[in-house]
Amino acid sequence: MSLITRLRDLFHHSAAAHQPPADDETLTVAILLTLVVHADGRVVEAEEDGLRTLLTARCGLTPEQASNLIGRVREAGDAVNPATTMVDRIVHDVPPEERPRLLSMAYRIAAADGSIHEFEDDLIWRTGRLLGFSDSDLAIIKAEALEALVTFEVRG
Repeated sequence: MSLITRLRDLFHHSAAAHQPPADDETLTVAILLTLVVHADGRVVEAEEDGLRTLLTARCGLTPEQASNLIGRVREAGDAVNPATTMVDRIVHDVPPEERPRLLSMAYRIAAADGSIHEFEDDLIWRTGRLLGFSDSDLAIIKAEALEALVTFEVRG
């Protein structure tokens, strides 16, 4: 193995340690949750912390990787059309059985600042409807997400 090859591998390994995994599902989850956080036009610290925590727990990222991924998503944010591109990404990248959990996470991050703004609720509802969920399915997903959030706060 040449010195150049070793150096390239060393730098590649070092850079990879600071970048989150680039799988499509992780990126799609990060994009949706970031869109929800920004839907009401303001981002509070509780939402930032919640976003990082959800990405860490859901995607197996370190807090640093989650922060880096959030930064990458924000940099590319203008290229994402929330109404259509996001749904296409979810259909392609997230298995059907994981989609209710994803919408539940979206409701939890929307509620992180103490309330769900109508823009956040509308974004999640439209996404769910475009994914084929009924209004009653979405009401159940929302209720369970908020119940889990309240249970966590009481125990937490």
